[in-house]
Amino acid sequence: MKDTPLDYASSGVDIDAEGAAVASLIGALSPSTRKPGEYGAPVPLPGGFGGIIEFGDSCLALAADGVGSKLMLANQLGRYEGVGIDCVAMNVNDLLCVGAEPLAFVDYVAVVKTDPETHAILGASLAEACRRARITLAGGETATLPGIVTELDMSGTALGWFPKGEAITGENLEAGDLLIGLPSSGIHSNGYTLVRAILERTESSLTEAAPFNPTHVSREIERFEGNNNNSRESLGEVLLNPTRIYVDPLIDLIKQCRDGDGPCNISEIKAMAHITGGGLSNLLRLHNSLGWHIENPLPIPPEFTWLAEQGSVDIREMHRTFNMGLGMVLTVSKSAAQSVESWISERLPGSQIIGVVNDEGNRVTHVNSEVVFEHY
Repeated sequence: MKDTPLDYASSGVDIDAEGAAVASLIGALSPSTRKPGEYGAPVPLPGGFGGIIEFGDSCLALAADGVGSKLMLANQLGRYEGVGIDCVAMNVNDLLCVGAEPLAFVDYVAVVKTDPETHAILGASLAEACRRARITLAGGETATLPGIVTELDMSGTALGWFPKGEAITGENLEAGDLLIGLPSSGIHSNGYTLVRAILERTESSLTEAAPFNPTHVSREIERFEGNNNNSRESLGEVLLNPTRIYVDPLIDLIKQCRDGDGPCNISEIKAMAHITGGGLSNLLRLHNSLGWHIENPLPIPPEFTWLAEQGSVDIREMHRTFNMGLGMVLTVSKSAAQSVESWISERLPGSQIIGVVNDEGNRVTHVNSEVVFEHY
């Protein structure tokens, strides 16, 4: 059955079912006890990339997420150097999408048995993540849960802020706005249930050299200590490459544009999307009637091509499950697109204009006609 096509649902994760479950959870929640104008009152915001509450003349934004089943590969290899970066990245990148500057992070680690050496590695990873995200590690919790967890798990919550009334929401999007794509560092932290299914099918070794050339124009693979003398990165190093954190350059862009000395006016930055689980369908969260066309996609890192080939995964499923080299999308007015693209590209090489907003219905289309999404 090695030629049977694999997909995310058959490997254990049904994105549509998850969406229905989240909708049920949200539908069962009670209204906030805080009224508009009070500290902590909810601020409605489309897209769902962060929860917003009032805080005087400011708004606070919160995001909660974990590393997901990528941790199963880290546990298998006993390599935790990147998981703190993954955890922080998945949270702060969501805060960016509402125009919030990340400020602080708290982590939660669940283990079968405490191990000081492992916790030291996690601490170093979190410290590096906070340096990259320019935030404070404000606390955390470690729970020893034998019988509940079978291996180490990690999640966290990030806090950010923005001036009241200056959220980036997508509500002012219009046909003709252009999309700027920021490259990912690899798979990031989504789709690993399918990755593991493909690894099981191929019986590939995580410790041997990657069975493809992992070189890619927009990233470097962060090597494991002790493996740096190998001629080629191991498959495990490629698959565990930490998630890129986009605080630099996006917070500088937002701040400069708000202050009037950036490459455009802040009003010309219309929307941002973190391309995580759901792939390109994340764009549909930003507006309920406009469409999105990807005409000039970013180059696809080689691990995605290898996964597709080894798992017989079709191209639409790949773009539904993975970021395919596109970690973040910034949507700006057409008149500002070239200047914003140049500004970002100087700080994050490989960023480029990838497409356009259109009025052809609420769907995502692609230069590859097989890649179409009409719901998140």
